[in-house]
Amino acid sequence: MKHRASVGQTSHNKRSHKLRMLIAFTLSSAVAMPAFTAEQTDSRPARTIRDLEKKEVKVKPDPPSDVKAQQAIEQYRRFLELESKNEKLKAEAMRRLGDLQVEVDESERVDENAFGGLGVDEAVQLYEGLLKGYPNYERNDVVMYQLARAYGVKGQPEKALAVLDQLVTTYPRSQWLIESQFRRGEILFSAGRYREAENAYTAVTTPGADTGFFDQGLYKLGWSLFKQSRGDESVAAFLRMLDRVLVQDGRLRARDSLSRPERELTDDALRAISITYSDMDGPESLDAALAQRGDPPYAHQLYEALGNLYIEKERYQDAALAFEAFAKRRPDDRYAPSLQMRTIEAYSKGGFATLVIDGKQAFVERYAFGSAFWRERTVNDAPEVAAQLKSNQKDLAEYYYALAQKDKKPENYAAAARWYRAMLDSFPQDAEAPATRFTLGEVLFESGRFADAAREYETTAYDYPAHPKSAAAGYAALVAYQKHEPSLEGESKALWHRQGIESALMFATSFPEHPESARVQTKADEDLFALSDFDRVIEVSTLILERNPPVERKLARTATTLLAHSLFDRGRFVEAESAYVKVQGFLPANDPDRANIEERIAASIYKQAEAKRTAGDATGAVDDFLRVAALAPNSKARSNAEYDAASILLQNKEWDRAAQVLETFRRNYPNHELVPDATRSLAVAYLELGRGTQGAAELERVAARAEEPVEVRRAALWQAAELYEKGASPTNAGRLYASYVTQYPSPLDPAMDARQKLADMAKAQNDVKTRSQWLDEIIRADKSAGAARTDRSKYLAAKATIETAEAPAAMFAAVKLTAPLNKSLKLKRTAMEKTLAVYGQALDYGVAEVTTQATYGMAELYRQLGADLMASERPKDLDADAKEQYDVLLEEQAFPFEEKAIELHETNAQRTGDGVYDAWVQRSFDVLAKLVPARYAKTEISEDYVPTLP
Repeated sequence: MKHRASVGQTSHNKRSHKLRMLIAFTLSSAVAMPAFTAEQTDSRPARTIRDLEKKEVKVKPDPPSDVKAQQAIEQYRRFLELESKNEKLKAEAMRRLGDLQVEVDESERVDENAFGGLGVDEAVQLYEGLLKGYPNYERNDVVMYQLARAYGVKGQPEKALAVLDQLVTTYPRSQWLIESQFRRGEILFSAGRYREAENAYTAVTTPGADTGFFDQGLYKLGWSLFKQSRGDESVAAFLRMLDRVLVQDGRLRARDSLSRPERELTDDALRAISITYSDMDGPESLDAALAQRGDPPYAHQLYEALGNLYIEKERYQDAALAFEAFAKRRPDDRYAPSLQMRTIEAYSKGGFATLVIDGKQAFVERYAFGSAFWRERTVNDAPEVAAQLKSNQKDLAEYYYALAQKDKKPENYAAAARWYRAMLDSFPQDAEAPATRFTLGEVLFESGRFADAAREYETTAYDYPAHPKSAAAGYAALVAYQKHEPSLEGESKALWHRQGIESALMFATSFPEHPESARVQTKADEDLFALSDFDRVIEVSTLILERNPPVERKLARTATTLLAHSLFDRGRFVEAESAYVKVQGFLPANDPDRANIEERIAASIYKQAEAKRTAGDATGAVDDFLRVAALAPNSKARSNAEYDAASILLQNKEWDRAAQVLETFRRNYPNHELVPDATRSLAVAYLELGRGTQGAAELERVAARAEEPVEVRRAALWQAAELYEKGASPTNAGRLYASYVTQYPSPLDPAMDARQKLADMAKAQNDVKTRSQWLDEIIRADKSAGAARTDRSKYLAAKATIETAEAPAAMFAAVKLTAPLNKSLKLKRTAMEKTLAVYGQALDYGVAEVTTQATYGMAELYRQLGADLMASERPKDLDADAKEQYDVLLEEQAFPFEEKAIELHETNAQRTGDGVYDAWVQRSFDVLAKLVPARYAKTEISEDYVPTLP
């Protein structure tokens, strides 16, 4: 036994791999052979082996698991060496020894060199001896099966087939019948005897599915039919096998749940089916077959296998059609998308670029979210389909984008945008969504759809968590806003412009570290200022100036300037002043904006002063107005500020300080438009300070300015003359009154008053000649005024006229009536006539005051002439009678004059009835009292009247 073992061990290394595989395949279905044990009938143990002959042997299904095969072989051999007469037991021992020998031999053979055949040869001898020596042994079917098995191990399939043929014929009810038929089929199939193999496999599959060889039987039946070119029948067999292996409880088994043999079996069957249909009309034949049979759960695998076969043969279009056939047949099937993808893959391998794009488009249109495929599924139910959808959408988008960039065709840009948008609609939460939306924005921008691009860029920048494209998208949105704006008009343009500003502000605050952030924010600030949105400008400018790190000097200057302007426009003048002062700090001495900023500083202070003035804070207002000169000495507003300060001081009667400010104002701004007002105001201040002469000088300045309105100049000249007059400066007063008459002959009344003043001033200076000249001027001016004459001019002319009567009246009074009387009387009458003529002229004015005076004067002329006649020198040569007669004649001559005098005085006195009573009327009454005492010299006696009470 040790020798056999060593021989077996040696031969163990000589067996070929091919033989090992054949033995393994031949014996793969063999089951462990049953063992037998002796069942004791009494309690006494058997003492010798011979005692076993009397015992009934019962075979158990399996030998003891703890018994080594080689030990058992030795025991069986020793048993057979005994001269036992129990044929049944001896036959069983021989069978069992053969089985063990075959098993040991099989287990020890690893390669061709290790195979010596001694163990199997011994088994064959045992089996053959057993069959020959014991032809009626009840378990000869088992012996035949093992003998065939041993022949198979020995590589003698013909002998194995002969034994199996005998077994299936002799023992049609043997438990080894199915396996024996299967082994027959295998031997026949290997020998190319496919029709006989078909029959053997049919015998295997006919009893039912519980034999253990059913599935493999169907499989080999299918191949047997296939080898006979009986395609439909072979497919039917394969499908029956696939129904068994791939389907459980009506559902397709997962591939990873299949054992390796099951996977190999199904793959091979699918390939055979594919070959069958590839030899027909391909997917059309498969469609027809399934239409008749019905689609099994693994139907997609049939189409996929067919496509795979075509791919192996490099028939890529046929492969694509095969894959797509299932997708078309059952578009909503769980596996349809995968086969649609295989369609695309086939076109790709075949180099059919256009068909690849068409396939991808068909895929995304058929399996987009919302399609029938997803009606009762979620992404978790088909994650790979979702991934395929995303991949195809992306491929389509990138394809059309690349094409559009090359040919610039709008339809290609539109297609690219469509698919990028489809990606976003399908996978809004995808990690790549921000980058996808950014690319969509690029597509829209390049195609000229700037408004749409701006919206996509903004969504990319601000509607996702921070990502690498955030800042770039935000900036791109601003460019898109600028590009689109020129195409708009009116309200639409204004609205779009405003949206662009808001986008810029969002960019600046969201991406402060972007190199363009500060510049963009400043530009938005400028745009807001252009829209007069001052509150926003204040807000944005403050943000710019608070940035850390600080913005560059140029931007800081702009932001500070806009802040100052906006604060000013919003009435926040204190803050505006401070901001403008800061702006000054940014400006070099020769900066062209420096003057304007100084003006704005001045305006800010000026507005503060105005506010204080309105609030009643006069002192604060004055201080602010005067502060303009300190902070904005070169500003245009300085002059107005100083003048306004002076005005407030004048209103508050701070005359001295007001005068100082006005003097400074006029000195600094001699040509300022407010200088005349300042001069007038200064005149007021001087007057209030009692400095009339200085006030007059200021008014004279006003009167001398040709730019002043005539009325202003005339009024100023008059007032200056009056001030000089009151200030005891008659020379200056006379000079100005005379100038007034010359410059402003009309209106008539003021000019007449000026002439009157000049006449009065001459009188005061005892300048009779000058006074006479001005009186004549008064009379002449009134006379020449014509229709422009006024009551005032008439009055003054009348007064002047009456005064001119004084000279001829004096001459009249100076003429003494001497002898000869005729000669002196003539002179006196001439003087009287001149005087009466003047009085007559005075009466013509109809001025009551002058009329009474003229009437009185005329009456007195007549009375004086009568009195002078009576008192005239008598001729010396008259005697008493002649003298008496002469006196009578004189009385006769004088009486009419006296009567005329009484008449005129009475005329004057009678004016009291008209309500006229003045000094001249009173003097007439006095004269009448002397001339007609009986009538006018009476003293009125008044009596007390005491009323009597009834």
